[in-house]
Amino acid sequence: MEGKPEKLTIMDEPRLRMILCLLVLVLISVSGIVCVVCGLGIEDGNEAAAVVADEGYFKQLILEIYVDESGKALVTGYIEPDAVASLSFLNNSEYIYDNDTKQLYALTDELTDKSGADWTLRFSSCAYYTDYHTVFYLPDVIRLGRINCSPTMQYFVTVSNGSFVIDVQGYDVESPMTEIEYQEQLEQPEQPGRGDTTTNITIMQPLLLLIIVPIAVLTALLVLYFYFYFTKKRSAIGGAEEYKADREGRKGAGIEISSDMMRIMETLTERERGIVNALLKHNGEMTQADLRYETGIPKSSLTGILRNLERRNIINKKEWGRTNVIELSKWFLGGKGKK
Repeated sequence: MEGKPEKLTIMDEPRLRMILCLLVLVLISVSGIVCVVCGLGIEDGNEAAAVVADEGYFKQLILEIYVDESGKALVTGYIEPDAVASLSFLNNSEYIYDNDTKQLYALTDELTDKSGADWTLRFSSCAYYTDYHTVFYLPDVIRLGRINCSPTMQYFVTVSNGSFVIDVQGYDVESPMTEIEYQEQLEQPEQPGRGDTTTNITIMQPLLLLIIVPIAVLTALLVLYFYFYFTKKRSAIGGAEEYKADREGRKGAGIEISSDMMRIMETLTERERGIVNALLKHNGEMTQADLRYETGIPKSSLTGILRNLERRNIINKKEWGRTNVIELSKWFLGGKGKK
């Protein structure tokens, strides 16, 4: 019996329709997911591009403003070239701008305004800055008042090196503005005929110290110098006079030269013999100064010759007060005879 192909019955049609519906639902779900993913990717890409664009923009202002008691200000620091025109006070001020280093140097009196004893300092710029930083230096002789600045900025006040320091900072600020109010210190009225005593004393004290201290030190050094000089001289004179008086009391006619002395003297140099002869002539002892005058030997040479004779035990050197006494040694005088 040959088999015949089966025909699709009516009972199979609902099953086929169900399968088709499932396929359609799967396709719709996959399409939706793909669209959502693609949309998120595009949005993230746009956000990333925006962030990159924002991060690529950077404008900086860093200035220091020094204000003196007359209201004049020195402005110096860093500012972008396209932001220089945003500083309106430069229109009536002397300034130099270096495009290479982006450094500004300006001298102006356009930042301050005075009314009686009240001063107002205004600093502003009609530009946008990602990094804004200004430091104001005001003299400490003023009385600091109210400080106002843009809402997105903050400030700090300190005192350093005789100045009030107002440090103003901000990030991503549009048209920054700073306003500082201060007052002059009231001066005390001068007494007739006396002037400002406090100021005079304050000025005179350092000057007096600069004059008096060196003079006092110099005077003390001179007193010490003359004290030691005259003390030493008096001691030397006293010692020499005492020695001379003692020598006069013991003075004889001299020392007779023995044969042993003669043999020793033959080994000496001419200057050494001159010293020994002078000592023999003066009873065997003399001051070093008298010996120098007696022999005519220079002081520098005499010291070396005496050291050599002392080393050979021909003479002895001893102190007498502030002077030296040179005498012939007992070894050299052995067997001596006196007239």
